[in-house]
Amino acid sequence: MLIAICTYKFCHASKIIISCFYKVRQAPSFWKTEKDLETYANGFYWGINSYRGWGSKYSVENGSDNALGNRELAFPEGKIFRTSSDASTNDGAWDGSFDWLRKVNYMLTSLENYDMFTISDNGKHYVGEAYFFRAFHNFALLSRFGDAPYIDKVPNLDDTELLYKERMPRNELAMKIMEDLDKAIEHLQPAGTGSAVAGRISKEAALGYKTRYALFEGSWEYYHQNTPFGVAGKDGREFLQKAVDASDQLIAQLGTSIFKGSEGKEYWELFNKKDYSVVPGVLHYQMYSKDEGVTVKWANYARAGGQIGMTREVVDDYLMANGEPKEINTDDFVGDDTFADETTNRDPRLAQTIYFFEKWGSFEKLSAWASQSWIEMTAVTSTAWYYSVPTGYMFAKGILPDAGEYSDNGWGEQGWIHLRYAEILLGNIEAKAILEELGAGTVTQQDVDKTINVLRDRVNMGHMDLAAVRSWSGNADYFNRYGDVPSLINEIRRERRVEFVGEGIRYDDLRRWRMLGHLINGYVPRGAKAQQFLDYWGPQGKLTASDIKVDANGYLLPGGHRSDFLEGGTGYQVDEGRDYLWSIPKGQINLYKSEADVVLTQNPGWN
Repeated sequence: MLIAICTYKFCHASKIIISCFYKVRQAPSFWKTEKDLETYANGFYWGINSYRGWGSKYSVENGSDNALGNRELAFPEGKIFRTSSDASTNDGAWDGSFDWLRKVNYMLTSLENYDMFTISDNGKHYVGEAYFFRAFHNFALLSRFGDAPYIDKVPNLDDTELLYKERMPRNELAMKIMEDLDKAIEHLQPAGTGSAVAGRISKEAALGYKTRYALFEGSWEYYHQNTPFGVAGKDGREFLQKAVDASDQLIAQLGTSIFKGSEGKEYWELFNKKDYSVVPGVLHYQMYSKDEGVTVKWANYARAGGQIGMTREVVDDYLMANGEPKEINTDDFVGDDTFADETTNRDPRLAQTIYFFEKWGSFEKLSAWASQSWIEMTAVTSTAWYYSVPTGYMFAKGILPDAGEYSDNGWGEQGWIHLRYAEILLGNIEAKAILEELGAGTVTQQDVDKTINVLRDRVNMGHMDLAAVRSWSGNADYFNRYGDVPSLINEIRRERRVEFVGEGIRYDDLRRWRMLGHLINGYVPRGAKAQQFLDYWGPQGKLTASDIKVDANGYLLPGGHRSDFLEGGTGYQVDEGRDYLWSIPKGQINLYKSEADVVLTQNPGWN
């Protein structure tokens, strides 16, 4: 029987460095000690993409309504502009998830006959990790494909009944995920105790993931009612309550304990660290070490903000510093002719997310990458043009000002945050707000103070006043971003967008809110005022008005090298009857039918 044997060692900051190899062992002779459990569990961490050393950084939101690069105009894997409904033949996410589930199930199945009471608490922690990773990979299937086969055993090659199972309905699969997370929470130790050392999953992290997954499924069921992607007879309240319960438990434990950087960098300093082991509010993370030969390909993405810029639309979503929209607080809104103007009297997170000279000085000072200018223009042809940050809003968030990070062909040590407490806070208030819509609860000012206002206090921003927000309801001039939703829901979504911009959660949010059609169809991305480029680069001869394309109000059209992304163009296009889920790979459909006469149904809209 093939057993994955993984070794590890601890280096500075208790970092877990993992290397895996395989040996043939008989199961009964392997599971003898706590160390055996730990060694096997180490291998699970390679199932998380960033542990393999490739970090996508800003590119995780490239082509969304949050961010745009200099070439790409598509959400991940071409979901925008897909003109064909032909299903893929193969899908690496499908294959990879089931491969990892087999590894996890091997451990859990092997331990079924063990007396768990004889395993130490430190040993039980690794069993908890196995339950967590089974939930993790099943959620990857749920999120991408919806209904999916559920396998909790290790099938033999001739066990067709277990190998080729019909797709389990998504709500049932989601409940299996919740059950595994509950078992993980039961077995895992609190962060910093016993086996829950730096870099490993802890009890708190599992509670955080339960909040994330339950909110995803609960809001999906709620907003996808009466669509091909919904669950008949379900409105999401069961999973939304689970999200509330898990996040309430974490909030009771952690309270207001989140990271706050130095003055003027309270938010920014969270995203450029190498070691997150002692950073408040970071629940799950990955660290790297050049000394140990474990590095991440982030630095290349950090040049000039990864050549990906924030859009005009996300910048417009930042409130004024007193907590009101700029459309209400017109006296404090200076305008948007310059970046300095745009960030004046605004939510302090804005000035700590985008890069501009007045705050950060030269780009070389910020990133220590002297060879890359902030917006170095590269002409390709008269119709195909692009520049380093096409929207003008370069990311300062996440740039590590360390010259050593940008050596070694871009391989560095910058840490990767997988889950932070801010997501639990906003997940809590969102779940409660949707339950309020369902008539299953009431949101109070105390709820807002324990969640959104904790994040605002970190940057010394005006609190959200629940009564004031409710009074804004129905004012289309201020609240038309998400259509016909209560003003509280709109503001929670706004808060979530600005707090997590560039961190890769926008696409899943739009899918679970059923917002692809409302926000993406016909969307033509815009950037900053074009005059800002001319003011900086015109005198140096690097950029002229003829080099750029703008809309009628003088804002950059960063996708303007394509005619459909000029003003009046068709913009992004999605198929609302198809693009909320990926296709089930045709190769798998054919395999299930030929090997076991099992019909693996296709997702809506796919051929």
